[in-house]
Amino acid sequence: MSDYEFSLPFPPSVNSWTRAVRGRNILTKKGREYRKVVASRMQELGLYGELLDGRLSVIIHLHGPTNARRDIDNFLKSPLDALTHAEFWVDDSQIDSIKVVRKEKVKGGRIDLMVSIIQ
Repeated sequence: MSDYEFSLPFPPSVNSWTRAVRGRNILTKKGREYRKVVASRMQELGLYGELLDGRLSVIIHLHGPTNARRDIDNFLKSPLDALTHAEFWVDDSQIDSIKVVRKEKVKGGRIDLMVSIIQ
């Protein structure tokens, strides 16, 4: 399969994903919880451990939980790293093209992902 479409819960901002402790960045509790939720969702979808290994194109539709002002680029790292952790792909460095589109709010928020292998 070369095209994947799925939804994930709305991610935490990059600002709350890690904290610096003694000169090292560590994943926060919020970050660890999001990783677990993404891993569980990928298992439900049968995509945990898919390990895509080609060059990738990703489109993300960001549905915020409210109409609050957000910098959409702050909501990329969490889901991309969580998908790496869930072994959906080998590493998010495989992404050659990424597009993020702000969409209408939905209760609780969510992100819709469209991933294509471009190689």
